[in-house]
Amino acid sequence: MQKNIFLLGPTASGKTELAKSLYDNFPLEIISVDSAQIYKGLDIGTAKLSGDDQEKYPHHLINCKAPCERYSVNEFRMDVKKISTKIYKSDKVPLLVGGTMMYFNALEHPLDEMPESSDEVREKVRGELERYGLVYLYEKLFQVDPDIVKKIKPTDTQRILRALEVYYISGNPISSYHQVGTRHEAKYNSLKIALLPKDRVILNSRIEARVSSMIKSGLIEEVELLIKGNPELDLTYPALRCVGYKQVYECLTGVSPIKELNEKIIIATRQLAKRQMTWIRGMENLLLIDPFNAMELKSVIGRVKKFLN
Repeated sequence: MQKNIFLLGPTASGKTELAKSLYDNFPLEIISVDSAQIYKGLDIGTAKLSGDDQEKYPHHLINCKAPCERYSVNEFRMDVKKISTKIYKSDKVPLLVGGTMMYFNALEHPLDEMPESSDEVREKVRGELERYGLVYLYEKLFQVDPDIVKKIKPTDTQRILRALEVYYISGNPISSYHQVGTRHEAKYNSLKIALLPKDRVILNSRIEARVSSMIKSGLIEEVELLIKGNPELDLTYPALRCVGYKQVYECLTGVSPIKELNEKIIIATRQLAKRQMTWIRGMENLLLIDPFNAMELKSVIGRVKKFLN
């Protein structure tokens, strides 16, 4: 049975540094599980590795898409399958590292293949949103897919629009694609390591320091370059809805004052970390490690060595 290793955790919990250590010690290749690092030009706000580090610690599935392109969960799953096949042929083991929990979930519990959207359908749904409003669309979704509205908040514009897109394209409710199909599941022997901080104060402090560093390193200028190079880019594109980028864009377009930028990104990042940790607590068969406990962190090397042997 082929082996793989998952390394997941909330933002700013130290996944990257641990991944580097594992890469240095074992025959591994790293696959990024990050829905933001997939995009070219999103470097500072995604804490992407520097050019030198990318050469030393190459990551699959970063810098693969332009900011105005879209990338589905199913595309991610298929790409991981192709990349993993090549890794096994080189007698190495995939190390899947990141914080996009929906991607990890798709690897463990593959969904039936969901139809891709199109520009025509996206324009149709956006037109309905502008004409009738979000409340109308939520009520419409309730009529066609009462199961999915139990899982979507009435204010979650992105998921409401996506659910309606799937319905318009396929004629089937999006919930029908959420049935876990065991016929699709790959048979892997997986070691799943989750960095779950016990001290939220430390995590919040690291988040604050990271946000401050990103802004000083040129996050605002990075977003300005993205907009200049991609004039059509706006909040309808997933790349610009990433934490940090959304808040900067709103400042640049006058939606919110620049003086509030630092705090807005910190709040959004904390909320993201909270969602990530909620996902982790609901997952099964995890090796839980407190990343701020030196002894627990040090034990990971031994656990991985035992697993690979």
